[in-house]
Amino acid sequence: MPILLLVLIAVVLASFGQISMKHGMNMVGTLGSPGITMLLGLVRAVFTPYVFLGLGLYAVSAMVWLVVLKQATALSYVYPLIASTYIIVLFLSWLMLHEAIPPVRILGVVLICAGVAFVAKS
Repeated sequence: MPILLLVLIAVVLASFGQISMKHGMNMVGTLGSPGITMLLGLVRAVFTPYVFLGLGLYAVSAMVWLVVLKQATALSYVYPLIASTYIIVLFLSWLMLHEAIPPVRILGVVLICAGVAFVAKS
């Protein structure tokens, strides 16, 4: 499988994992005060469906990334491509979480896109 396709799969899985975990944590509510109460709240949160799904997507993404690391000739080429998650998460946050995206954030992501394009062309 081509290396860029594997990177894309890893990036998309990680991005959806982030969205799922954020949605799940929005549903969890308060975790409690720092200490054992917060730790128990985090354990409870991990086993909520969306957080659990997000962690699973992250785990699969990590496995795909291991394949990328094995096949890539240069880590300095593939690692910057992970920045593509910023682009996907920004779009999915707007689309699925209904977040407002200010223009300055969009400009930042455009700059990230330019950087990713430069790396991909090298």
